[in-house]
Amino acid sequence: MKFNINPKYVIYHDLIGFEVYIKPKSSNKGKKTFISAGIVIDDTENMLYIKTHTNEIKKYIKNNYIFRIKLPEQKKANKINILQVDGSKIVGRPENRLRHLKKKKRFRK
Repeated sequence: MKFNINPKYVIYHDLIGFEVYIKPKSSNKGKKTFISAGIVIDDTENMLYIKTHTNEIKKYIKNNYIFRIKLPEQKKANKINILQVDGSKIVGRPENRLRHLKKKKRFRK
């Protein structure tokens, strides 16, 4: 991707095309570090469909994971930006998340 996205608004965007890293929320899974999951190919209301590096498609329930989203490089600063998001913050259809942002901006005066 070659466009600039403000990290503040990433959770309101469609997440298709972003590379993500995941970590389960529950501590009984035993994994405390993030693992590279792959690239998001579909973003539904409660799930992310991710194409792994071995070309498998895996489904992840948003509420059960913490996601790290790798953002595209900014033009001025040649560094990789990674945004950590609790999966419960991105639950909902992508088009409804965009509407929520527009309403939030409209009422803020």
